[in-house]
Amino acid sequence: MDRAEALRPLAAELIEIDYSAPLALREAVEGAEAIVHLAGGLKTRPGETLWESNCGTTIALLEAIKGIRPRCFIFLSHPGSDLDARNGYLQSKGIAEKGILDAALPGAIFRVPMILGQGNESLERILRKVRAPVAPLVGGGSVRVQPVSQTDVVAAIEWALSNPPMPMRTMGLSGPDTVTYADLIGRVARRLGKRPKLIPVPKFLTRLTGWAAEAMSPAAGGDRAALDTIFTEHIDPSGGSIKSELPFTLAPVNETLNRIFPMTESG
Repeated sequence: MDRAEALRPLAAELIEIDYSAPLALREAVEGAEAIVHLAGGLKTRPGETLWESNCGTTIALLEAIKGIRPRCFIFLSHPGSDLDARNGYLQSKGIAEKGILDAALPGAIFRVPMILGQGNESLERILRKVRAPVAPLVGGGSVRVQPVSQTDVVAAIEWALSNPPMPMRTMGLSGPDTVTYADLIGRVARRLGKRPKLIPVPKFLTRLTGWAAEAMSPAAGGDRAALDTIFTEHIDPSGGSIKSELPFTLAPVNETLNRIFPMTESG
């Protein structure tokens, strides 16, 4: 519940739920008009698998809302999610997506790439590299990304909640700019007055290390899947397949960074 503490100033009612306790979960969602399902992600809790984090929570929630039929269900997924993906994270998201689509609820599945906002893991990962005197970077940071502002993701969710798509739609929600990971790190570094030394690490070496770690400990498979997801390109040529439908303009990278670091000079 520590991460949920930031919601208290919003007068939100916080309920701690164990997804493996169906009765408690059913009581928590009873009477809900809409559900925004954000559980899961690349980074799992200790002892938890990618399947448990991304599929298990979704399946448990869908079971809990049977007969309730909320007017809208929102789920955050990732570009490249697929039932048959070899990447464990993308496969787990693909399985979760299928379960949601099969439930035939109104709402939206947003496939969101890197999200940039205060305190989120993507930004924290970049900040760790920016603040380190020497930072290894897979493939030299040549992979292209389309970061989307956390503020814009929230606005897109609000948009879908106000007029839920029926039937459920799967939509890409990526930022309008395509930049390399190294360029993104450079932009953040300039705003903080840092000059980290980035050391290129071959992708094959990173994968080899991940396979070796997984062979010794199956739990390390989540780390390998996370690295593979981060450093594999999933580019939407349109810069966000729903941008023409949204009642607002998705923020470019520099505007997003200016929101996050307002007291520093633009890069």
